[in-house]
Amino acid sequence: MSLFIIKNMHIEGANAIAGFTYGFPAITQFLGFVHALSRNVKFQYGISFDGCAVMCHQYQVHAYRGSDWDDYGFALTRNPLAKDGKTAPIVEEGKMNLCVSLLIECKGFSGGNSDQEQSIIDAIKTLALSQRCAGGHITHIEACHFKPMPNEASGCRKLLRPLLPGFILCDRSDYLQQHNESNDQNMIMNWLDFSALRYRYETLTESDSVAAEQGQWERVNKPQSGYLIPLMIGYKQISEVFDAGVVANVRDNTTPFAFTEAVYSVGEWIGSPSRVESINQILWRYQYRSPYYLCRAQQSIHSIESNEDLNVYY
Repeated sequence: MSLFIIKNMHIEGANAIAGFTYGFPAITQFLGFVHALSRNVKFQYGISFDGCAVMCHQYQVHAYRGSDWDDYGFALTRNPLAKDGKTAPIVEEGKMNLCVSLLIECKGFSGGNSDQEQSIIDAIKTLALSQRCAGGHITHIEACHFKPMPNEASGCRKLLRPLLPGFILCDRSDYLQQHNESNDQNMIMNWLDFSALRYRYETLTESDSVAAEQGQWERVNKPQSGYLIPLMIGYKQISEVFDAGVVANVRDNTTPFAFTEAVYSVGEWIGSPSRVESINQILWRYQYRSPYYLCRAQQSIHSIESNEDLNVYY
C-alpha cells in the first residue's frame, strides 16, 4: 500500500457552506472527489484510492462588509437572463478559493519502473484537473507523486514536512464524546460549545444599585484547547430506499435513492506535523452503519453514538 500525493491543488469557486458550517468545504466533498478519481483510475490502471488526508495552505471566502462593524455578506454573481428574457433570480450561495494538498491512500500500485510510474502520475493529474472538487474548478496542480505508506510517526512527519506551510484537518469526535460524558447538557449544546463564541458577565463588586455594580465580560473558553471547528462528516438516511427512477428530478435515474440529512461533529486544524502520531490519525475514510454514512478517521471509529434530534455525532 502507498500514498498518492496531490500537492498544492488550487480550486476556484468551491463551496464555503456545508449545512450549518461555514468557511470550508465538508470532508465528504474531498472524499467524493477521491472516489470519482478512483473510479476512472481503476478502470484504466487497476489502481484504487480509499482514504484521504487534507492539508489547507490558503483560502479566501468570497465575502465582504461595508465597514469594520458590519456583518459579512457573500459576494454573489449576477446570472444571465432567463429564457423569457427576464432577470434571473439571485440564489445566495457561499463560494471560496482555496489551495490544498491531498494525501490519498492507494491500493494496487507496485511501482518499480520509473517511466511507467511517471506516465501513470501524468494521467492521474490530467484526470484530476478535468474533475471538480467541492463544487469548484481545479485550475492548477503543482505536483503529484507516489510515496510509500509510513508505518511510524517519524515517517509520517517526514512525509508531511515538504507540504508545509499548511494546516491538517483532523477528526476530534473524541473531544465531543468526553465533553458529553462530563456534562448534563444535551448533545446539541455540547456541540455548540466547540463552535460558538461565548462571553460571560462576571460581577466584580456587588451593590444595592444596579448602576453602581462593577463587572466585566469574559470570554468562555472551549472545552478543549486547539484550533477546533464544527464539521460536517456525512449523512443519515431518513427515508426508505426507493427503486431507481421512482423519485423525480434526481441526478441518477439508474441508482436506488433515499432522502438524507447532514451529520455533524468536531474537527481540528493541526499546523505542526510533530503532533501527528500516525497516518491513520489524519486519513479520513468512508464508514457505513445503517442509517449513517460517515467520513471518519480511524482513531475515533470505535466511539460512535448519536443524537437523533440534530444528528450530532461523536
